[in-house]
Amino acid sequence: MILGVMRYIDLFCGLGAFHQALNEHDCVFACDIDEGVREVYEANHGLKPAGDIREIDPLKLPDFELLCAGFPCQPFSIAGNGEGFNDTVKGTLFYDILRIIDAKKPHTCILENVKNLKTHDDGRTFAVIRDSLVQRGYIVTAKVLNSAHFGSPQARQRIFIVARKDEPFVFPEQFFPEVTVSAILDRSVTDQWDTIGYDLIPKDPEPKPFTPQIVYDVVSRKSGKGGRQGERVYSSDAVGITVCASSGGIGAKTGLYLIGKRIRRLSVLETLRMFGFPDTYRFTCSDEQALFYLGNSVVVNVVSALQQSL
Repeated sequence: MILGVMRYIDLFCGLGAFHQALNEHDCVFACDIDEGVREVYEANHGLKPAGDIREIDPLKLPDFELLCAGFPCQPFSIAGNGEGFNDTVKGTLFYDILRIIDAKKPHTCILENVKNLKTHDDGRTFAVIRDSLVQRGYIVTAKVLNSAHFGSPQARQRIFIVARKDEPFVFPEQFFPEVTVSAILDRSVTDQWDTIGYDLIPKDPEPKPFTPQIVYDVVSRKSGKGGRQGERVYSSDAVGITVCASSGGIGAKTGLYLIGKRIRRLSVLETLRMFGFPDTYRFTCSDEQALFYLGNSVVVNVVSALQQSL
């Protein structure tokens, strides 16, 4: 276990969920290839991230005890290209993490990715990651966690891989009380989705804890198509769906919610709350770009829970 204030690095930092959760510790380096998100990160965390991890010289990095990396998920995602390590642009970035580990030998590493990473390529992708860390002297523990179990109103399942030098990491077992979407709504928002051109097909979901509830399927009268994540209306009295950077349809990214008698997408502020960021968080980009960045973010609530065992 690491005692006292940790020095850590924030790779593929995005909006800085690790930074937000580890705010009592010292972030000594961050990086992200996206220039726009680097500007947002600096505006909120006071640290200017470096760019492409492939151009970083690990030997020039400051010393640190903890490596955090929510590395790109698209190569391993059902919603992405699914090519894994065959994606020569994003799929091989894990090896750049290993370059840094080899040079700096941190005590602990926390890696986050889509839950499909565990089963991708019949488990071979995960085995490569696990074995690479074990060969470097780490004890590796991994678990798929649902952010809704940690006080987030978003059902977002992601795998967390924790590698430590001295002892196995113990994941928290106790669930937080369920928080529904209704708890994070901005009641001043008056937007309403115009249903012209669509049919709403009522659903009769059986309420389940920590599970989104579909109220309507949305079907286009022109194409007859519908029923994807962005073409459904969800109950705001349950946890919400996974915010997704790549989802399309009229409910793109956040999904559509029935709020009172109105149907609408979530606002940027509400989506920030879905991820556990504070209301004071500010963006230096358009709302749609902000939602895209949020769709790629780690959930602050989960990292906050994990840090208690670091």
